[in-house]
Amino acid sequence: MISFPVPTRVWMFLAITLLATGCLTIEENYRFKKDGSGSMEYVVDMSEMADLMKGLPGGKTEGKDDGIGRMDMQDDLGKLKKLPGIRKVKLKKEKDGFLQRLSFRFNDINALNAALNSLMPDSTGQQHEFFRWEGNALVRTNNRHADEMSSGMGGGSGDSTDMTSMLQSMHYKYSFRFADEISDAQVAQGMAKEADGSNGMKFNTDWSVISKDPTALDLRIVLKK
Repeated sequence: MISFPVPTRVWMFLAITLLATGCLTIEENYRFKKDGSGSMEYVVDMSEMADLMKGLPGGKTEGKDDGIGRMDMQDDLGKLKKLPGIRKVKLKKEKDGFLQRLSFRFNDINALNAALNSLMPDSTGQQHEFFRWEGNALVRTNNRHADEMSSGMGGGSGDSTDMTSMLQSMHYKYSFRFADEISDAQVAQGMAKEADGSNGMKFNTDWSVISKDPTALDLRIVLKK
């Protein structure tokens, strides 16, 4: 689960605010070159909470951007810079830190997997192969990171109608762009897909789907080669 640098006393407020706003969107944006190298941008957007959080004690600490909801990836920045095959690591914070964009370039898919294990660990502590090539198909599988986040929000088979509605308003998005054209994309039920030109594809699902299906974020993209 993502580590939130947040005082324990404000967790209850976070849960109430999430129920009221459904204000979390996570994006993974990828570009792959012919040689297997590329770039990735990891976006955490809780900007809809910004105004609500400004009135929270501890939500705006003078001289320090560590209020609740700011999924501060400063530590991730340092960790990624130390990984072999990872370079040009940058972190951009917007909207008082409620919107953060962490980007980097990777030399190959092994370096990318190492970076994703650093960014998105789960409770098992084991290294996961997020991406692999099967011929001309790029396959994405996931560890329990997103599923455990969903459980932390109250997801699960026993969700109330209100909780399900809240989870449905929270999104997880992918975008991919390749040097080659895409011939097919296979996704789990509940994941929407949209072509972005001949060599790009966008995907979108919500957290109610993730809470019910551990494979909701898995996908397979077949290229024309």
